[in-house]
Amino acid sequence: MNISLIKVREPSVSIPEVTPPLGIMYLASYLRKYRPDKDTIQLFDLSVQKKDSVIENMKDADIVGLSATNRDGLYLTKIIAQIRAVNPACTLVLGGPIVSSLMDALFDNFHIDYAVAHEGERTFLELVNHLDGGSVPIEDIKGIVYNNGGSTFTGRRETIEDLDNEVPFPAWDLILENPLSQEYWKRKSFAFFRISNKYMGLFTSRGCPYKCIYCHDIFAKRFRAHSAERVVAELEYLNTRFGLTDFEFYDDTFNYDRDRTRTICDLIIKKGLKINLYFPNGLRSDRLEKDIVEKMAKAGTKVMCFAIETVSERLQKLLKRNLKFENITNMIEVAVKNGIHAEGFFMIGHPTETKEEMLNTINFAANSPLHSAAVSIAIPQKGTELYTTYIGADTPQNLGEGYYEYASSISQLPPHEVRKLLSYTFKKFYLRPKRIFRIISTFPLSFFFSRRFLAQIYKWLDVVFHTGHMAKQ
Repeated sequence: MNISLIKVREPSVSIPEVTPPLGIMYLASYLRKYRPDKDTIQLFDLSVQKKDSVIENMKDADIVGLSATNRDGLYLTKIIAQIRAVNPACTLVLGGPIVSSLMDALFDNFHIDYAVAHEGERTFLELVNHLDGGSVPIEDIKGIVYNNGGSTFTGRRETIEDLDNEVPFPAWDLILENPLSQEYWKRKSFAFFRISNKYMGLFTSRGCPYKCIYCHDIFAKRFRAHSAERVVAELEYLNTRFGLTDFEFYDDTFNYDRDRTRTICDLIIKKGLKINLYFPNGLRSDRLEKDIVEKMAKAGTKVMCFAIETVSERLQKLLKRNLKFENITNMIEVAVKNGIHAEGFFMIGHPTETKEEMLNTINFAANSPLHSAAVSIAIPQKGTELYTTYIGADTPQNLGEGYYEYASSISQLPPHEVRKLLSYTFKKFYLRPKRIFRIISTFPLSFFFSRRFLAQIYKWLDVVFHTGHMAKQ
């Protein structure tokens, strides 16, 4: 079958980061392994490719798979309509976080045939087999949402436990042996900076055992991981086969298993891999220890993000994050001392949060040894406990809301006051000579002359001055 898989993402100045489409790359490699030589598979990414060109390539597809998040809901409706116009006979399948968020209203919002919820490999494989003349009826395929006079979910399937043996490497060749790879390398990724233009992102684990109420439950609320040996084998393969030296890790909780983290670093060091590592998705700060940070530095870590969110113990409990603060500042200092660019993740505007609590978090960030900080507004997403509790499970999600905009407030401040504090945070944190020097000292000189550096500057200006400008293709 002719299968086209598309990552749906509208380019944005306020969120300029782009990453390789690992989700659909895993789907492609899984189909190759379990349906060998049966399909022609193509990958597309609307965050780096021209929309009209991608749509034109859909004319001969039997199946079009779309992966999207909530913030791209409005854009997704346009993409679906354009695909239907050029190929009305194709089967449209939706996946990604948006499915679990809007499951009850998928067919009200989107003109699709099916949706794949949660972990997608097994479900998508069985759906493709069904569409290719298989005998298993659609209602017997776990993880499928189909239209039966409304959204009908067949039930959540069991997660993949043996990740090493069941799940192959992502379909690296479909990106790295394609001119498409150049589009990622010249744009800003999620790491604050990179040494080399050429990089690739990886998932080494799935799921998170913590119960934070603002997070989705896509991969189940527990930690499943590739072995340290498998992780390093993948790094070595990408390094030797494609000459890549820079790697970003997008795991929810990469360092949850401390011993696995240590072993990964030890193997990289033992093999003598000359690579640079970046952790832009946020490490669990209270799972770090001094020897782990030092090993990570020795293994090549250049950027480490500390997911802190709020310094209020009351809110930590309310959000069910329960971060232990005793050692966080020490771990940041260890990272900085070992030459690692330390970034902090923070959110303001949490439910019932007071102005004083927001200012305490802002002051902690500003007075910390962090090089950089990413601050956003707590925006409830449908499908999370935060949305259900403070917005209402039956309240429709406003499609297309960004990370810095929210029409209402769940804190004790009105939305415009929260937005002002967001701008104030960036000014208070960055407009300090000592911090500016600290940031500059971690950058490679080439970074200042790159398109990625300009994207970072534009993002800061957009947040501070509230330009609201959206880049259009």
